[in-house]
Amino acid sequence: MTKFRNPEQPLYFLVRENMLKRLGEGEWEPGERIPTEPELAKIFSVSVGTVRKAIEDLVTEKILVRRARIGTTVALHQEHNQFSTFFNFQSKSGDPLKVSAQLLSFGKTKATKELANIFKLPEKESLIVIDNLRLIHNEPAMYDRIWLPEKLFPQMDRKVFEGRPDSIYALFQRQFKITVLRIYEQIEAINPPDFVQQELKLKKTDASLKISRHAMTYGDEVIEYRHRYVNTSRCRYQNQIGLKE
Repeated sequence: MTKFRNPEQPLYFLVRENMLKRLGEGEWEPGERIPTEPELAKIFSVSVGTVRKAIEDLVTEKILVRRARIGTTVALHQEHNQFSTFFNFQSKSGDPLKVSAQLLSFGKTKATKELANIFKLPEKESLIVIDNLRLIHNEPAMYDRIWLPEKLFPQMDRKVFEGRPDSIYALFQRQFKITVLRIYEQIEAINPPDFVQQELKLKKTDASLKISRHAMTYGDEVIEYRHRYVNTSRCRYQNQIGLKE
């Protein structure tokens, strides 16, 4: 593995990339224990310390989970709070949010030029489009319009989506073997569009947030794109950058 290594890249980084490749290929599935550090060191022909550093990075990124007396396993989305990893909101008082969901519509559409470019698909490729309302303490707070490539979610229908027992990303992982690793968001302040106003109890002149999200799996493949409209009187966006001590 080290024969053709770029000297500018740390060895642990190459181990990390190799592990991500194997995860993306399904060699180690969500919830499954990966080989021990000595076993991985032998597989990659590196030291245990190098493997440990690679694993530490993946644990920090919540791709892997260390378990006492069990070992290191591939993270499951339902194992940790669905409103912590990819849910960047809190109440204005700082109290925990009680969040529920309400499906507004579920259907199919054809990819526009913009959506085809985002998903790297041909124009007019079939997409699933979902309108989903999020309520905080039973009051409407967020309106999500979600697009998914139908070819990645062939058995997805209204019943499957609405009947999920946990988060949307847990459904992707459990039923479709697709793990969301990271998200990329762009935020802007706007006046709410007409189709959002009534659902979020906003006036046309009210300020709201529009968040455009790309959700990515292994290989930085975009598997979900959404527009989230937020009534900022119900909650506030928060973001933390940098390593935790």
